[in-house]
Amino acid sequence: MFNTRHLLLLPCVLLLACSKNDSDDVQPDAVPQAVRTSFATRFPTVTDLDWEKQGANYEADFKVNAVDHDALLDPAGTVLMYKYDIATTDLPAAVQAALAQNHAGLRLDDVETRFQGSSTETSFYQVELDVADPQPDRKLVYSADGQEVSQPAYWD
Repeated sequence: MFNTRHLLLLPCVLLLACSKNDSDDVQPDAVPQAVRTSFATRFPTVTDLDWEKQGANYEADFKVNAVDHDALLDPAGTVLMYKYDIATTDLPAAVQAALAQNHAGLRLDDVETRFQGSSTETSFYQVELDVADPQPDRKLVYSADGQEVSQPAYWD
């Protein structure tokens, strides 16, 4: 039977079902000082900074000039990798050509430039391709010369 008690429980159930899993979130003061110092030196003008714990490492989700960025730092503060959103038109011509040839008709989503390593950074380009349901979207990484690579793996 449906009664008024059920009506009172409905908002609670909906709130729990729609809430984001924040179990990996870390308060800024819980991030080691070495990580915060290194991050602030590398990315001095950020807004909307949030921290998460990824295994032993710390992931910063932030904006620079209204552009979404992510950075992964180890506990000593070394930047392991970082990425930021770019426009499709900002992809290198070789990557655009490879996508047009190998994935024609699929819509590009979440186009990002990704930098790997700390001392001699290497740039890659991550793209997510919308695929018809029920198949999952394709998540691909390209080198600047338009070669699809498996290493590094796509970073969500």
